Amino acid sequence: MYIRIVPKEIKDMLKSIASDAGVEYGLVEDVYFHEFGFVAKEMESANKPDPSSYKNILLKHFGSFLSNEQHINKLIEIKNAKNTKNTETSV
Repeated sequence: MYIRIVPKEIKDMLKSIASDAGVEYGLVEDVYFHEFGFVAKEMESANKPDPSSYKNILLKHFGSFLSNEQHINKLIEIKNAKNTKNTETSV
């Protein structure tokens, strides 16, 4: 077993959901972390240099996580510029 660090605002929201649904807090917390773990796993599975490989993810009753090709390209550009800068300074 491991300890999860849950921000107070999230913990309060999860407690509210648990009481509204009539289930234990631990179950709601497990579902919450499982869903975000799934999203993280799906995002990591993308081919990083290819923005079209990122998936749009819809979690029923939870929300949508959409990939934006322009945003992904900008992040790649920033990362490449940072790597170039670090390479130039180390030489």
